[in-house]
Amino acid sequence: MHELTKHFIDALTRLHESRDVEPLVELFAEDATLTKAGLPHGQHGKDGARTFWTQYRDVFDDLSSDFSHTVTEDGIAYLEWSSTGTLRDGSDFRYDGVSVLEGDDESISAFRTYYDTAAFLHAEKRGN
Repeated sequence: MHELTKHFIDALTRLHESRDVEPLVELFAEDATLTKAGLPHGQHGKDGARTFWTQYRDVFDDLSSDFSHTVTEDGIAYLEWSSTGTLRDGSDFRYDGVSVLEGDDESISAFRTYYDTAAFLHAEKRGN
């Protein structure tokens, strides 16, 4: 999982910088599941990964993430991060979260992410 986690972080950075979702999509298994905090239904497979990551990136104008802690074990990785930037409406934001990757050395079979959704509520209120 250590190498796959490094590839994930690199692909996520590429998504943030260029909006290129394909490097991330390629890391997911055909039967992968992707879920995030606050959404009752997740995405599945490579097509689901493409939708998940495209929708994620479309929320933001500028975006960068810093990973403060990464723990990898056999079959699972935990990534603690902070993201900053601007939303599409120009509002500044900062939020923290944790993402969990499950898989093997070849592909991600499950992705879950948990984050501070209040950061977006405050940004919405500032925009009004």
